[in-house]
Amino acid sequence: MFETILLLRLRRLVRGFLFVPAMIASTGVLLAIAATWVDRSGLFEPLFEALPFLDITVSGARAVLGTIAGAMMTVISLVYSLTLVVFTLAAGNIGPRLLETFTGNRVNQSTIGLLGATFLYSLLLLYAVGDDEVPRLAVAIAIALATLSFFQVVYFVHDTAKRVMVDNEIGRTQRSLRSAIDRLLDEEPAEKANDRDAVPDGEGRAVIARRSGYVTAVEAPPILHEATKKDGFVRVVARPGHFILASTPIAYLHDDGARDKAKRIDENVLHASILLADARAADGDILFNVHLSVEIALRALSPGINDPYTAISAIDQLSASLGMILQRGAPSSLVCDDDEKPRVWLELIEVGEIVGTALHPLRRVASGNVMMTLRLIAAVGRMALVTRSEHAHLLKTHLRLIATDANTAVRNRDDRREIADALRHAHRNLAKHPVRT
Repeated sequence: MFETILLLRLRRLVRGFLFVPAMIASTGVLLAIAATWVDRSGLFEPLFEALPFLDITVSGARAVLGTIAGAMMTVISLVYSLTLVVFTLAAGNIGPRLLETFTGNRVNQSTIGLLGATFLYSLLLLYAVGDDEVPRLAVAIAIALATLSFFQVVYFVHDTAKRVMVDNEIGRTQRSLRSAIDRLLDEEPAEKANDRDAVPDGEGRAVIARRSGYVTAVEAPPILHEATKKDGFVRVVARPGHFILASTPIAYLHDDGARDKAKRIDENVLHASILLADARAADGDILFNVHLSVEIALRALSPGINDPYTAISAIDQLSASLGMILQRGAPSSLVCDDDEKPRVWLELIEVGEIVGTALHPLRRVASGNVMMTLRLIAAVGRMALVTRSEHAHLLKTHLRLIATDANTAVRNRDDRREIADALRHAHRNLAKHPVRT
């Protein structure tokens, strides 16, 4: 479940408008050097003689390369300007925390990188070409790059237009969440009722956080290796997504360290395996992805925006993600060594906390809004069709809370009757599927 910290840092490195665009743009420099060498070697001279339409003069080559270089710099400025405008619209209308997903968009990165590569390629050729050289191959490549850049910009505009549509962004966010849930549930063993019995009695020796920040990753293999080597047990209480204060415990060690230093579990392994950051990120943080959709729904229902259909779309998509968790259960928090001896306990987010994080704020903001209340009940009813039996009580609790709020906030008799019918239908769905394994 937990990615290595190195992989997580690498993934974050390739986000934004620096690393990937810079790497693509640098290929333009290498391509310019290679094209100049090939032109000067005369390898393709017979081909150009056989194809007279590829013939070009020195002044013509300089004019073409200068035009392409100037055009690319202008288009790069426009692409950056359009991207910043989209960021402003997305932050105001969808949610500011979605900006990280926009900066990680490969279409944006590849467009800027390709334009930069074409610009650097043309600029370096203008510098390298002598007064008596005719860089026919280099100019042909420059024209090909300019053509490719044109179609890439067209696709960039198409992709940007789709991403500013809030329904598309909601769907994309939830697909990302479902992919994370798939990885989480496929790679880890299922939770067992007696897993917590393996945790040793007593509080153990506390490992104190050296700085404050959000837990963005917990790397289990090094902790497991250290606990196995020292024949101890580690209970990690720092959970992905939680904020840790400096000088507070992030883990508890159960070893013979108090009596025998040779068996003491190295605290530095814990500090190196728990990554703290100033801000939360979608990687390894299921709740953060849930918060994104909830934030979109809450923002849509605010008086300043008042867009209930966007909130409805967020609820519908979120119900599919929550349904996956309710259907497949939670992974085990217990990690064992090769001999199946318990060694590490990782505090994971419980199913009830994930469902509550989504449904509680939506229920509260929907109180008194009949349309939103009905949609929320329908979403719970859909989840009831796939839930496991041990999670059915969670949905029953949320249906009871929705009914209590509606009974207080909704006064119209017909509206109350419609809500009651929807609640009965949701409860019937729970009764139809009492067992899921």
